[in-house]
Amino acid sequence: MRVALVTGANSGIGYAIAERLLRDGFALGYATTDRGDDDREAFERLSGFGTVHWVDGDLTDARVPERLVAETVDALGGLDVLVNNAGLSTAGPALELTAEDFDRTFAVDVRAAFLLAQHAARAMKGGGTIVNITSIHEHVPRAGFSLYAAAKAGLGMLTRGLALEWAPLGIRVVAVAPGLIETERNVEADDLAARVPIGRAGKPEEVAALVSFLCSDEASYITGASYVVDGAAAQRPIPDAAG
Repeated sequence: MRVALVTGANSGIGYAIAERLLRDGFALGYATTDRGDDDREAFERLSGFGTVHWVDGDLTDARVPERLVAETVDALGGLDVLVNNAGLSTAGPALELTAEDFDRTFAVDVRAAFLLAQHAARAMKGGGTIVNITSIHEHVPRAGFSLYAAAKAGLGMLTRGLALEWAPLGIRVVAVAPGLIETERNVEADDLAARVPIGRAGKPEEVAALVSFLCSDEASYITGASYVVDGAAAQRPIPDAAG
């Protein structure tokens, strides 16, 4: 059985990806920050679709990524897919953001993704796939989200660099860049949906479907690319946080 580790798998896009990969026949490393009641409820729902092993830890701690990978491999027997979905949506006027905001955002969105990818690559003995969930703002900036966009752009370039370096190892590294997606924490989705050219917000399951394809053998020649899932929103950027 193939094994996938998905971070931030307890809600929204991460949960949809976790469920889809389970339906595709993967065993799942279910990674969350801690073990709250909502996390447990999601874990129990996912367990109805297949084999799930729960790992947890705060990704601002540089020691956690290695442990999450090691515990998944020990429990499930290997690792074939890593989905770096966990991230922080840091927002606010650039003049008001702090060094702490910067460090925490980049620690989770970039450093943790790199460390998870590094440890996953060491565990992928016969090759594998790493999918980094970035954002439309990997490609298009938005006022009020300067740190978030910079971190996602950094993760996008990390994707390209790792894809180049690890191709000889049989490890593909790709990015998926969602636009406006209707999730529990995206409170703007309803208000901004009309501004998306396709006329609606996306669904987490639509992002998960692309991730599923990229993890499949049908995508075996795809690496180093970033795939935007945004209803053409990048062609008509959404307004700033105040607009």
